Amino acid sequence: MKKFFIFLLCLTMLVLASCGGEAAEDNEELSDIPDWDYSNAVTDDEAGDTDTYPEDNVDSAAPDPSDSSADTGDTDYNPGTSDEMPDNENELPQGCGNETVEYGERCDSAAPITCSNLNSNMTGATKCLPDCTAFDMSSCDKKVWGVLNVRFFTNFIMDNAKIGDPSYFAQGSLPYSAFNGLYGDSKKFFPVSGDGSVSFAATDNYTGTLGARKRQLFVKQNPVSGYPRHELEFSPGTIKSGEEYRINAVSIFDLVDNLLKLVRYRLVDRQNGQECIMGIGYSGSVFITSVFPENADLYEGGSVEIVANNVDFYYPDEVPGLDEETTVPEEVLKYPICSK
Repeated sequence: MKKFFIFLLCLTMLVLASCGGEAAEDNEELSDIPDWDYSNAVTDDEAGDTDTYPEDNVDSAAPDPSDSSADTGDTDYNPGTSDEMPDNENELPQGCGNETVEYGERCDSAAPITCSNLNSNMTGATKCLPDCTAFDMSSCDKKVWGVLNVRFFTNFIMDNAKIGDPSYFAQGSLPYSAFNGLYGDSKKFFPVSGDGSVSFAATDNYTGTLGARKRQLFVKQNPVSGYPRHELEFSPGTIKSGEEYRINAVSIFDLVDNLLKLVRYRLVDRQNGQECIMGIGYSGSVFITSVFPENADLYEGGSVEIVANNVDFYYPDEVPGLDEETTVPEEVLKYPICSK
């Protein structure tokens, strides 16, 4: 009997030991599941560390096409001039030539149209370029110093804090010219045929004078072969489908009353190794055809479509209505003024 109890005790201990081992194995397997990777998450603080928009650093090690601090040594990515930019400027949009404007196309028709259909301040006739990336603006003329029309759509809005990653940038860059127009005392047109324009949208933080911060939408176009380049800077805050933003050359953004839907247009050139401003939008409207998510602070992802057919602009010192008391604020200019 004693031997039986000893045997039963040993068997019980063996069973308990076996169960403990299985539990240990289960715990080890669960611990092998990796944590979620938050390395790509963008917080307000992280995005706020980038005070200038990525295109603004053209002289940096990884240049960025719109940074007003181009010669300050910043190292933002330059999607318009960097050798790392996705090689998409030579690719025709899929479906080009089928008479239907599709994603990645600016136009798609061999039929001529009047230039006034693009902008009421233009005269003449034009037609779509064979690669569907832009209209042939060289055949149009203008009634004021500068005019442009814009049609842009992207199904991926990028975040400025991560735009320096070429693979990330490629998700939202479009190989076509969203901005078409004419400007100057002598006729200059954009885009120039075959300039490899890349259009995209991105959001960034805007900090007001009292420290309030909101997200802000930019739509930009970079010609790979050089300048000029273009940017629309929307007033900070949420946007929704059907909204109309008014072009304004003088007013600064007011975070207290963002019901004033304003947008700035800039024609940016490059002289003596430094970016400078050649044109400021004066009048006209930009319409939000669609946006997702709607009426929300945009970080990344989502989509936006805009159209503007009646925008005119002027050389910064020649904006109508300016006098000694009414000048273009530095915040609006953003860059030094180019010489003509």
